[in-house]
Amino acid sequence: MPAVAATQSLPQDPQPSPQQPKVSPAPTEPQRPAPQAVGPQGGPPRVVVTASGFAEDELRTPYTYQTLDQDTFVQRGYRTLPEALRDTPGVMVQKTTQGHGSPYIRGFTGRQNLVLIDGIRFNNSSFRSGPVQYFNTIDAYAVDQLEVIKSQGSVLYGSDAVGGTVNLHTRYADFRGETDGAGFTHGSALYRYDTNGGSHTGRVESQVGVGGGFGLHAGVTYRDFGDIWDRDLGTMEKTGYDEFDFDLRADVALDRNHTITAVHQQAAQDDVWRTHSTIYFEPWRGTTQPSPDLARVYDQDRSLSYLRLGGEDLGGAVEAYRFTFSFQRSQEGFNRTRLVGSPPVNTSVQLDDTDIDTLGAALSVDSELDGVTVTYGADWYRDSIDSDTVTTVTTPLGATTTTVPIQGPLGDRARYNLFGVFAQARAPLSDDVELTLGGRYTYASADIGRMSDGGSPAAPISAANDWEDATFNARVSVQVADEWSVYGGASQAFRAPNISDLSSLKSSRTGQISTGSLDVNPEHFMTYEVGTRHIGERLGLQAAAFYIDIEDLITTRPIGTVPVTGEVITTQTNGANGWLSGGELEASWNLDRQWRASGFVAYVDGESDVYPTGSLSPVRQPISRLMPTTGSLALRWTHEQGRLWVEARTTAANHEDRLDSADRADTSRIPPDGTPGYCVLMLSSGYKATDHLDLFLTLENVTDTSYRIHGSGVNQAGFNAILGGKISF
Repeated sequence: MPAVAATQSLPQDPQPSPQQPKVSPAPTEPQRPAPQAVGPQGGPPRVVVTASGFAEDELRTPYTYQTLDQDTFVQRGYRTLPEALRDTPGVMVQKTTQGHGSPYIRGFTGRQNLVLIDGIRFNNSSFRSGPVQYFNTIDAYAVDQLEVIKSQGSVLYGSDAVGGTVNLHTRYADFRGETDGAGFTHGSALYRYDTNGGSHTGRVESQVGVGGGFGLHAGVTYRDFGDIWDRDLGTMEKTGYDEFDFDLRADVALDRNHTITAVHQQAAQDDVWRTHSTIYFEPWRGTTQPSPDLARVYDQDRSLSYLRLGGEDLGGAVEAYRFTFSFQRSQEGFNRTRLVGSPPVNTSVQLDDTDIDTLGAALSVDSELDGVTVTYGADWYRDSIDSDTVTTVTTPLGATTTTVPIQGPLGDRARYNLFGVFAQARAPLSDDVELTLGGRYTYASADIGRMSDGGSPAAPISAANDWEDATFNARVSVQVADEWSVYGGASQAFRAPNISDLSSLKSSRTGQISTGSLDVNPEHFMTYEVGTRHIGERLGLQAAAFYIDIEDLITTRPIGTVPVTGEVITTQTNGANGWLSGGELEASWNLDRQWRASGFVAYVDGESDVYPTGSLSPVRQPISRLMPTTGSLALRWTHEQGRLWVEARTTAANHEDRLDSADRADTSRIPPDGTPGYCVLMLSSGYKATDHLDLFLTLENVTDTSYRIHGSGVNQAGFNAILGGKISF
């Protein structure tokens, strides 16, 4: 199967595979009168764009990847965007609380996985070590398609693309797919109700425009999550929260080859509790919380606006280009209320406020040079961070004392710049063999206007530093038969120290306060991977094995304790070398025209140097929060006319007791002997009642199993019936 023309997309906004919001597909499979090629994940072969920087058919992609579209998100009953990755081989979705979600991709999470929205960096320099909640601030119903490319991305997308790169293609009005000169109007309204927690979700969106001229898209999502319950713990209080999101997009044709795009997205979450650290903590299988707070609550607001000029099918030395200017704003408020001191006990209320503005500019170009496809360009992002804390202590008699520390959770008045220049080429060595080579130069700089020197008493200081690095990528894809290919190669990745590494001052794991260090240096990684892919009329399969060499990983080292609370103070330090290895297998088999079986299994293992004590001598231990061996099997039946489908899926994870010293100390989240294994069953179905009305029903955790994802601070919901429908117009 030949590769798709490279002019279809670029790294800054690779378009999803053809899916037109104008006819909102029902959560059903269309009737297939005859067998057709099936991809590893069950659907027809897809166009993949994030891995190589240009559109190509999935058989020739020399990387391990998974894709997920909006229809699949609805069909499988996913609640949030992080949960949409739970059925992805090699990915574990840790949840500190129900309102958070941090994917672990091949052993890495948080600041070591890169998230893109329409090709624009979502990561910023505030991302901390370990799980972060920010992925959950992206509205899943505004995403048209999601691509996960594993263990690479630093060449095309820069720092942080270590475990994987997740690119989200958002909803839009496909005006170029409409009849030229004809007006169009399309839209849909979706409602979902969860019996476990009594949660409500509503989404309304519309697309209007003129074919070949312009297209406008608008969508609004409201979510009211209630407190979920579990068989062992009952109702888990403070696990509910509210969310309101909206997204706008306008695409206007300047001529047949040039388009200008304007986008604005906004999300707001209120009253998201981190319950495992508070008095609402519930012991489970031996977990303990020795010093619970009265409250730990987040309010989060996020927005993204961008303006993009793009040209396609230009026919010259430059086949296509896109220039993007973006602005993002992230606002995080945090309330920590606790009792301090010995009798008489005082009440301390700590209010953190962190505001981050990110400017971005990126240019990407595609060219064809003597049969070689080249993607090249440059990008720049600048974070401006303001962070402060106010602490008020109230005595039993009502007297108050207010203090304003030198800095907030991060250094105040901080600036962080990330600049890169890249090029990647795909060259055919023969009819069946293609070679991919790429490289990137990156420059990063940090300038912190005001931060604590860590002394007692603390004094304000300022700090500045910069780093530069070069990363390279070499991959080979060999098509060994019409339906088979093998691929492999080596990919470098690196992560420059960010503002969190340099200046953080915040609570982290159970009983710990994390502080930054001005002495840390970039992390370096090298991934070696081999894999194979089969796309046939009845069988789709993808298998891969990988090994990741880790150098200079930034980790933590204890340096003292807080006198009043006894919390352990840790600082950031380099010197942690290690490795990760594993394998993934996923397959889909069309048994006949109505029955399809699918499944996956994934395994990961690894070790790194850690500092369990204040000693400067590291100890080799398992990588923190390793994903247990996990597998899933599904069987799906579709009516001959395609109006009704039913699917059963079972997912199982092994008992995870490969713990490092930090995992063992994280007593409020991880049981003493590790996280128990589990096996859960889900039943889902969809029915196309009319051409404009689709109904769906999902039964989650049918066996009402009490379980949690390894490293999480809250159990998964017990039995849950999800009922809903979608009206298209």
